[in-house]
Order: sequence, then structure tokens, then C-alpha cells
Amino acid sequence: MVSRSGRTFVAAVVASILLSSLGWGTGAVVATADEPVVAGALESYGELSAAVFPLGTGATQRVVYRTLRTADRWGDSSGSVFLPEGEPPAGGWPVISYAHGTLGSADQCAPSSTGFGPGEIEPIERWLREGYAVVATDYSGLGTDGVLAYLDGHAAGANAVDIVRAAHELYGNVLSPRWMVAGLSEGGHAAYFAGHEATTRAPELDFRGSVVVAGPTHMEGLFPLGGPLFPDIGITRLVGYALYVLAGIDDQRPEENIREVLSPLGIEWMEKARGLCAGDLGRQIRAERIQLSSLFSRSVWTPRFHDLFREMMQVPVDGYDRPLRVVQSVSDTTVPVALTWAQLADMRTRGTQFEYQELSGISHGQTTVASMDQTMAFIDRLMR
Repeated sequence: MVSRSGRTFVAAVVASILLSSLGWGTGAVVATADEPVVAGALESYGELSAAVFPLGTGATQRVVYRTLRTADRWGDSSGSVFLPEGEPPAGGWPVISYAHGTLGSADQCAPSSTGFGPGEIEPIERWLREGYAVVATDYSGLGTDGVLAYLDGHAAGANAVDIVRAAHELYGNVLSPRWMVAGLSEGGHAAYFAGHEATTRAPELDFRGSVVVAGPTHMEGLFPLGGPLFPDIGITRLVGYALYVLAGIDDQRPEENIREVLSPLGIEWMEKARGLCAGDLGRQIRAERIQLSSLFSRSVWTPRFHDLFREMMQVPVDGYDRPLRVVQSVSDTTVPVALTWAQLADMRTRGTQFEYQELSGISHGQTTVASMDQTMAFIDRLMR
């Protein structure tokens, strides 16, 4: 068995090779047979529906830009750009890149089409009131071709970085080069990755730090436990999350042949998940009493799938070169606090510095709102 330190060393070497091959050290410009692929290059832009505008929004645009689909494959992502009302300050509006929580895999679930729910629109509106521009990736595949690569951290992190570059291409001197990333839940997972890679992926910008709210970690050790013997623990949300992960792998990594471990029912529900937003999928799972074990024909616990989940989901525990803030509620039943405690312990062991705020009596979806005063103090200290 390879020790944890040995695994970390190997992962670091592999990551270095991968990042070099992607050109991340030079602003993510990758030469192809046809033309260079530039991370964040603006593909198109157009009007957003007024129904998705946060309060306090001045100029807005829906953008489509070049970014990652998986750790080593390129594609497009859509997203939203919101500028505050009024005239920009000298040097331009500083930018918050916001990464949203789980909404689904279908295009109609994208925030640039449907807007944000209460637990996410309120922080965005506060940032706008406080004089920050907000850019919000939909994630590649959610609003663009293909299926969302759910919890594929390198891709989601890149999506959150690259939309800042796209916004600068669109708005020029209206935006300051100073920016931060913040995310909730699925977006918290993305914010870890974005914060880890931001300064090398977009070196022309002035990245100041990350805010991770209820971001799931150590999922690479949990997902391989899936199989026909997985016990019924009564958390139907796990079924929905698993289906989105499986649908993303099936679409973006067909060579992995994830269907070989799925039951006929699992394949049926994976296909269904592609077209349903999270709320509708969860209601149908509960109505039909679908259990996680019923999705599988055999165990996912194989070296190949274990390596796949680790590549996709394993959150970095060191290498952060800008301040990091982590927020978690002990009352969260969606992302259990034990996962965050494990991540914090791993980061401490590796010498990573971070600010941590722990809440109680706050649900998963309200954690960002409940922690906004302290988060704003953290952001203002780094950005002003």
C-alpha cells in the first residue's frame, strides 16, 4: 500500500506534468492543430433575461467562453456578468467570481437562464451593493454542449477562473484586475480548485483569495463505495448526486465505460438525470424510493474507478498561494461537517494557512447568507 505522503508526492508530480501540458503556467494557452486555445476567450455574448437580474445590477451580459470540460479536454461554458449600478471607481470594479451550488445537469438548470435561488442571489446582491462586479459561471456543459461534468474539480475550477478573463475581454477597463472566487456546495468544491490554480491560470490578473462555503471534500473516498451492497442510509440526495456524477462521466469520459457497473435501473435513472434539475430529480427519486444500491450491478471499488474519482474530486490540501476562507455549518446534512474537518486537518498537516468559520443551526443552503458579514470583512480586507 502506498502511504499518504507517497500518494501526495505522486499526485504532485502527475499534476505538474498535467498542468505543464495544459499550458497553465503561461496563462492557459494551448496550441492545437488548428489554432491556439486560449482559456477564457470570449466566444459570444448577449442579453440576459431581466428575470435573472439581481437587485442593484447595472450592465449585464450572458457570455460563452473557452474553458475546460475535464482536466485535459477543452470546451465552452456559459455564464453571467453583472456590473454594479453607477460609475465604476478609479481602476475599475473589483470582481467576485461566484460558483453556484448543485442545480442539475440540463441546460434549463443554468443560472444564466433561470437565475439564482434565495441562498445564492442574496450574497450576489450584497456584493453588487458593496461595489463588486460579479461573474458567475454556469459550468461547462450546463448551458452549453454536452452534460455537466459534475464534481470534476479541475474543470469547474477552470470555469470559475476563465469567466473572469472573458469578462475582462468584454468590459475592458471597467473591471479591475483584482478578483476573488467564492462558491457554495458544488461551487465550494470548484472554489478550492479555482483558488489553487488561479495565479498560474490567469497570471495577468490580480487574484486575492478564495471563499469556500460548505464545499464537499474527500468524495473520492466515498463514491467508490457505491455498489449493490451499499446500505440504505435514508439520504435520498446522495442518489441524485451520484446520478449527476455518473451522467457526467458517461458523457465526458466514455472510455471509462461507467455503464459496465450500472444496473438497468441505474442506466435508466442516469439518462433521466441528464434532463432534470436537482429539485425535480430529488422529488422523483423520493416518490419512487430509489436507493443508491439499486443503481449498480457490481461494486465500483476497483483501482481504475478509484483513480478516476481521485483525479476528478480530490481537493488540494496544499499549494494555495493566496488566502483561503472556509465556512461550514455543523447542522449541514448535505455536506457533513466531518468531511470539512478532515479537509482542514489535512491542510494543517501540510502547512496550509486558512481562515475557518463554523456555524450551528444553519442549513446547507443558507450557510453563505449566514456568514456574509464575516465573509465581506475577509473580502474587503484583501480587495480594497
